Amino acid sequence: MSCSNLRDLGTLVTGNPGFIDYRVAPLSKFGNYSCQNTSGGPRITLRCNSCQPIQDNMYISWQFIDLPDNPAAAVGFQFNLTARSHANKRHLSFVSGTLENGSTLDDRPVTFRGSNTNILKFSLFPRIYHNLHDLRLIQPLFHVFVLGSFFNDTSQLQASLQRPKDGILNTTLYINFLSGYIVEIDKQNIMGPVSFLADLGGLYCISIGIFFYLLVQVSVLYFLFIN
Repeated sequence: MSCSNLRDLGTLVTGNPGFIDYRVAPLSKFGNYSCQNTSGGPRITLRCNSCQPIQDNMYISWQFIDLPDNPAAAVGFQFNLTARSHANKRHLSFVSGTLENGSTLDDRPVTFRGSNTNILKFSLFPRIYHNLHDLRLIQPLFHVFVLGSFFNDTSQLQASLQRPKDGILNTTLYINFLSGYIVEIDKQNIMGPVSFLADLGGLYCISIGIFFYLLVQVSVLYFLFIN
């Protein structure tokens, strides 16, 4: 399979399907995209410079289709998502990895092929590092891989190669901008008494301790009064 099999890359969907914030726009308004043939298969690159998160959810889909003597099929996916701070170009956040070609049922190798889409979901959320000169980063995290159509039997795969309806490999990149959550990391003594109490439950544990202390004192006074 090569970039010649690529189709329908160029549309950006934002928001939530079925809701009022749902939007469809050309991908060129968000960033640049390209496809490059490599020894491991076609590599799709999406690049956005000086762009801002559009919505909480963003979807980018594409397809690989069968060509004569060049079927659309894959045995795995590699990903590399990088985010750069606008304020300081030297600081990067990234997540990368390889999705093994094993099904959710067992560890047998599979071949991805068919109409059901393979979904790669990433989560992005702002992080504020006060101890790094107020550096702000968008931290990418790989969230989940939703398996699409696949075959784990040789005879089934060979039969699929003869069926026109299976001559497709669907992939969707789903990015969730968790813009409502801010994680602040600052320099502090994690072994101090405040952190220790916070780990134990904070004021809740203090309240329980005071309650048991008063209970013991009342019990002692009651015992002395009886005797």
